[in-house]
Amino acid sequence: MWPMVVILLLLEAPRDAHFAKSSPLPAPPPGVSISFPPFSNSTLLCQYDKSINLPGSAICTPSVPPGQIVLSNDDEVISVRYQYRKPVALWKNGSPYAASFSTQFTLQFHCDAERSVKRVFGGGIAFAITPTIDVGSSGPESFGLFPIDESSGRTVGGKDTKTVAVEIDTSRDVTYSWDPPISHVGLDVNSVNSVASRYLWDGSSFIDRKIAVFIDYDASQHRMEVRFQNVSNNGGPDRSKSQLWLSYHGLELAASVNELSYVGFSLSVRRSNPQKA
Repeated sequence: MWPMVVILLLLEAPRDAHFAKSSPLPAPPPGVSISFPPFSNSTLLCQYDKSINLPGSAICTPSVPPGQIVLSNDDEVISVRYQYRKPVALWKNGSPYAASFSTQFTLQFHCDAERSVKRVFGGGIAFAITPTIDVGSSGPESFGLFPIDESSGRTVGGKDTKTVAVEIDTSRDVTYSWDPPISHVGLDVNSVNSVASRYLWDGSSFIDRKIAVFIDYDASQHRMEVRFQNVSNNGGPDRSKSQLWLSYHGLELAASVNELSYVGFSLSVRRSNPQKA
C-alpha cells in the first residue's frame, strides 16, 4: 500500500506588497514535511465522539498488513478526526510569509454488498486544517470539522472557526438544501456550504476503488487545486496521470486559519461505509 504524505513549504511569497517594498525580507521559516505511515500514536491522534464509549483502536485501526488506516464505526454515523498531534506554522505573524503546500494520499470507500444502491453512498472525508485537534460537539453532517447552522451549512463559531478543508462527500442526502445531493468534492472555508464544488464520478468509479488525491495550495496566487487519479489494482499514485478536478482562486490562507494549525483528516463514518486511507 502507499503512504499518505503531507508536505508543507514556507515560500518567499509576500502577503503584503507594501511590506515587500518598504522593508528587507527576513529569512523565511524552514519548511515542514509530514508523512505517514507508520501510523504511530506518538505522532497521530484519533479523536471522535466519546459518547459512543469505544477505544480509539476500534475507530482508527491500522490495516494488516500495515500501510493503511481503516476508519469506521459499527452502528450510528459518527464524526472522527485523524490528525498530526503537533500544530504546524502556516504563516508567520509580522512577516510576509505564508505556506504553500502539497498533499498526496490514497483512499478507498468500502461498502457492504447487501446495501441498496441508494445507500451505497454515504459518509465522506475531508483533508482539514483546523485550530484545534478535538472533535468536540462537531457532528457528522460537517465531517467533524465544526458545529454548523443546519439551515445554511455555516459555522456557529463565528470568526474563531479558522478552518479550511477539502471535502470528498459521497453522501446522497437531500436533507440540506445547501449540500449537493450527489457525490462531490468541495472547498470549505469556515462553512460546509462550499465556496467551490464539483461532482465526482458515478459510484462504481470510486466506491471500492483506490483513488489518489493531490491537493496543492499556492500562497503567492491564493489558489487551491484538487486532482484525482483512479488507481489500477497494481498501480500507484502518479501525479502525471491525475486530472485537475477543482481549482479555486481567492483563498488567502493566512486570513482563514490560525498561524499554528493542525493538519490531517476529518470525516463521518460507520461500519457499513468504512474508509481506508
